[in-house]
Amino acid sequence: MNKIFKIILLISLIIIAIIIAMFCFKICPPKGPWMNPPWCTAGFARNTYNLNVEASHLNQIKAVNMADTWGANYNFGMFENTKNNIESSFDRVKELGSEEVYVHDFHRAVYKEKQEFTSLDYEIVDEIFANDMRDESITEKDLEKLTKNAHERGLKLGIKHNMTFVDIGKYMINGLTQNISTSVSKDFEDFNSNHTEEWIKNFFNKWEARLIEKGKIYNKYGVDIMSITPSWMNPTFAGYEELANDLYKKLINNLRKEFKGQIHTELNIYGIIDGINGKEDWNKYDYYKLTDIKEVRVYSLPNDKYKQEGINSLLNYFNSWANEQGIKLSIFFSPFSYHDALNGGIVEFHDSNKDYIKAIEKDWDDQVESWQIFFESINGLNNLERIVASSMWWDDAMDPEVNLKISISPSFRNKPAEEVIKQWYLK
Repeated sequence: MNKIFKIILLISLIIIAIIIAMFCFKICPPKGPWMNPPWCTAGFARNTYNLNVEASHLNQIKAVNMADTWGANYNFGMFENTKNNIESSFDRVKELGSEEVYVHDFHRAVYKEKQEFTSLDYEIVDEIFANDMRDESITEKDLEKLTKNAHERGLKLGIKHNMTFVDIGKYMINGLTQNISTSVSKDFEDFNSNHTEEWIKNFFNKWEARLIEKGKIYNKYGVDIMSITPSWMNPTFAGYEELANDLYKKLINNLRKEFKGQIHTELNIYGIIDGINGKEDWNKYDYYKLTDIKEVRVYSLPNDKYKQEGINSLLNYFNSWANEQGIKLSIFFSPFSYHDALNGGIVEFHDSNKDYIKAIEKDWDDQVESWQIFFESINGLNNLERIVASSMWWDDAMDPEVNLKISISPSFRNKPAEEVIKQWYLK
């Protein structure tokens, strides 16, 4: 791992030196599949779309989830930084008619010796840019700017969490020769294959301490909502659900002593529909009832159904399930923008140099149709209290101007679907 870090550091130093030289002499790179530096371009163009949308008033709370990246180089062009786009992005969120905006904080497990998923010998610490030349933890200075800009626009600010138990820089390196999605899936499967009682207790001790530490800081700067879910590489607790349920309840009660805003958690879509996620029995969980916001993510339809029938039946099921549980659900909806994406599911658009991604063509009309059916279906379902539109990119960048294939991603920014969301949110 040290060797990999040294290689990444050396490459980054060389790139930085080249950038400094280009800036000093105002050198522009040749035309190609990369983003031009700011001194060579006037920026990304904003598209406008005139759509005839049949929209009705929604009773749900309206929210926007920003793309889960934080810091520099999120387009992998070395010239962008989310911190510079807070004002412009939050303006766009407010323009949509949203009431809440969610951003993602980042955490990583650092092992004292070599990485072993069964090891207890790790700490949960801040993510750093050098790991993957991209994501990093939100600093106090960032928080101050985020909350200030959200509140000035009448938006509540929510913080979600991305957690990793691997050095995710390896995915960037592996991505040169392998599919990123394949590497991520294998690590996730290996990670969740054997959590012992001792590991689970150890994890909750560390995660609770981490969230309380963060909760104090979030509270200091006026963050309105914070999640307790370690998303992205989230641990599962098959065989020890009752233990995990009790430990989550303890975490929530202790966190409330330090954080005065709303507490958010995520529920697994298959845990709701089937009662089981893999081997994890969600029927044994009820800790989520202690939280203020209970969110379920929908990237694709669980069953291969025609879009209209699939979305309608899924949302009606969620509404009935929530009624039976005596709770309200928030629906995070994030359809990709290629043909039949709600049945095709998640694709790793970061793998833009791979043939399987190159072969996928954008279909923005498909995304528009998904959003329109979603709004028509959720309207009037009173146990579904919040719509979380996901995700919004941090600028108007689009391929081929940048390497990432944002055109097929779930981001609705600068696509016709943005106008559909706007018309429903503002109705």
